[in-house]
Amino acid sequence: MEELKKIVSRIVAILLITFLPCAGLLLIYFYTAPKIAEYYDVKEKRAVLDIFRIPYRTLEKKFMGFQFKTYDKKDIQEVFLKNITIEEPRVSWELHTSGREADLEKSENSHGKKVFKYVKGGNLQGIGFVESKRGYGYNKSSTMSLFICLEPDLETLKGIEVLDHSETPGLGGRITEEQFKKQFIGKKVQPKIIMVKGRDAKGANEFDAITGATNTSKGIAAFINDAVQEFWEGQKEMTWQD
Repeated sequence: MEELKKIVSRIVAILLITFLPCAGLLLIYFYTAPKIAEYYDVKEKRAVLDIFRIPYRTLEKKFMGFQFKTYDKKDIQEVFLKNITIEEPRVSWELHTSGREADLEKSENSHGKKVFKYVKGGNLQGIGFVESKRGYGYNKSSTMSLFICLEPDLETLKGIEVLDHSETPGLGGRITEEQFKKQFIGKKVQPKIIMVKGRDAKGANEFDAITGATNTSKGIAAFINDAVQEFWEGQKEMTWQD
């Protein structure tokens, strides 16, 4: 009987040891998941507003003697809803057959993207979309996300904003710096964006590479070219030339 009690107590102890950490991790996940989702949602909306130069409220806060700037999340949401129109990808129905049976399955356009449009005074100011791709830049095992915005002609970049990346801080991580991002404003995406190294970028479709981060710079060029081409193919309004 004593032996049975020892076995049962050990089983209970093992179950508690494994259950409590798992329960803790689940609680942390359910607590943080909505906050993480809200963070990325606000980050995306802020990127869209920044590209279109639509102002929103910022706040000055102090912490332990340090002053820093933060953003009014509620105001960002309200300004975004007031100014930006979102068009979801078109949904199609595909026929799948299995033996003598057939069924319809709903699927999104393979190139369709959620499109952000800004209209001011009855005139379209630009069209943007978010793209996430794996295998670009120096860290090819990670995913990079950009908000890419085009002028109404769909041939000129209005700007780009880096939403997520895993590039090396101080090197490839400099893609988030304003000095790097602003050089894409007004650049032509047809036939393609080109990175230049060893000389100043002067062409209508050229940009300067980041010193010491050539692979990341090449990755950004390939990312933008592929993303814009897929976007145009999804719109089915233009034919790309190599």
